[in-house]
Amino acid sequence: MTDTQNSLSRLDAVLAEVIDLRDTTALLNWDERVYMPQGGVAAHGDMLATVRRLAHEKFTSSEVGRLIEDATTELNGESDPDARTRLAVAAHDYDKATRVPADFVARHARASSAGHQAWREARERSDFGIFAPHFARLIELKQEYVEFFRPLAHPYDALLDDFEPGALTSDVLRTFDLLRPRQVALIKAIPGAPPIDTYFLEGHYEEKDILAFALRAVSAFGFDWTRGRQDKSAHPFATSMGSDDVRITTRYHPDHPFEMLFSMLHETGHALYEQGISPSWRRTLVRSGASLGVHESQSRLWENIIGRSRPFWEHFFPALQQQFPSHLSDVTLDAFYRGINKVEPSLIRVEADEVTYNLHVMLRVEMEIGLLNGSIAVNEAADFWNSKMTDYLGVTPAAASNGILQDMHWSVGLMGYFATYTIGNLISVQIWETFRAAEPAADDQCRRGDFSRLRSWLKQEIHQHGRRYTPQQLVQRVTATDIDPAPYLGYLERKYRDIYGLS
Repeated sequence: MTDTQNSLSRLDAVLAEVIDLRDTTALLNWDERVYMPQGGVAAHGDMLATVRRLAHEKFTSSEVGRLIEDATTELNGESDPDARTRLAVAAHDYDKATRVPADFVARHARASSAGHQAWREARERSDFGIFAPHFARLIELKQEYVEFFRPLAHPYDALLDDFEPGALTSDVLRTFDLLRPRQVALIKAIPGAPPIDTYFLEGHYEEKDILAFALRAVSAFGFDWTRGRQDKSAHPFATSMGSDDVRITTRYHPDHPFEMLFSMLHETGHALYEQGISPSWRRTLVRSGASLGVHESQSRLWENIIGRSRPFWEHFFPALQQQFPSHLSDVTLDAFYRGINKVEPSLIRVEADEVTYNLHVMLRVEMEIGLLNGSIAVNEAADFWNSKMTDYLGVTPAAASNGILQDMHWSVGLMGYFATYTIGNLISVQIWETFRAAEPAADDQCRRGDFSRLRSWLKQEIHQHGRRYTPQQLVQRVTATDIDPAPYLGYLERKYRDIYGLS
């Protein structure tokens, strides 16, 4: 064994234990959101704080820094691309992590655990006041976190970079400025078209029957049940403890029964990404998605570009009619397709149609920036939310549960996350158009319920690489273009002008 292999092997061994500790926190977080009794909040908070602190201390140790330096020197001239990737990702992450004290990590873990449980109670009671003090504490911690990364072009860059490496606040706001006028123009054109009737989506659907159909679709997409599972939670999410243990959750709302189906398709997109990462990255820092924007591109592709497409329902609609004859026996495929793609400003982000969805994201990013810089106070946050919902979408929440409390992200300290949904929307269309150019029979495969070619192509081009490439490098490699709003805007305008018969 060479000296290079000695240094890199020792580094790999230490980092493998860091990954194990991080996967333990993911498992604790999953349990907290799925099965933990309400009385377990304090115990879970202590466990999470301890494990996260240990992971942080182990990763930021002087030993890891020394091994990175030694391996960098010794790897000079070596041609092993996997070794170079592991080392480059480790060096990048180490530089970021060593700026953050272990004490901060533990304090943030406790605040996140307590905040999430307070949010669950606040959402159930529709009382923002229950969550507000926890929210204030989490914002204070984010303001403290930003200081670890000065100087910055914009304070929000520090939060954004955690989820979308290399992205800048100025780039995100510029993208929003490009999207907003054309999406608003499309929204304003739709009320002049004949209305779409969705009565058949609103009746009572048995939860177990919707779930059974959703599981059928998830299985058709290729989710590996020997390496994954599905459960219920207050807010749908996907998580993994490695590519061989990937978990998705959903929820059922009797007033919006098909939310369960589409949220499961969404989370399955995340899960397929995780299950598709190469085994060679097991227990390394490379074993995750290139970014959350790239991750969201997968969930939005499977949920919307596939799951809300006409070819998908040409295959699945007869089975859905058979499962729900009293609701759908007299409904045509065209009526159903138009119904699930109806454009209507709504209160809830996860229920939003494709045309209005990005406006929900813009609101959240604007709020996060304001909360971070102090221009929005926590005690004003709910009113600010309601005002912006009225301005952006023409709807005003009557209750906090349908307003500021609807997403769980802030409750667990995830700020800087929401912009990745819009970035994912953009990338999803670029990826889909590239696949269709390479696979002219893509729509026919979808009509047959055969997603094997798409799944294998995504695994080959995107999933297997993990973090080998930055988001921009990956998009360039796959599509030969930068991340670009134009294809997404073209997709929206073509699809919805056709649905609504707009000129």
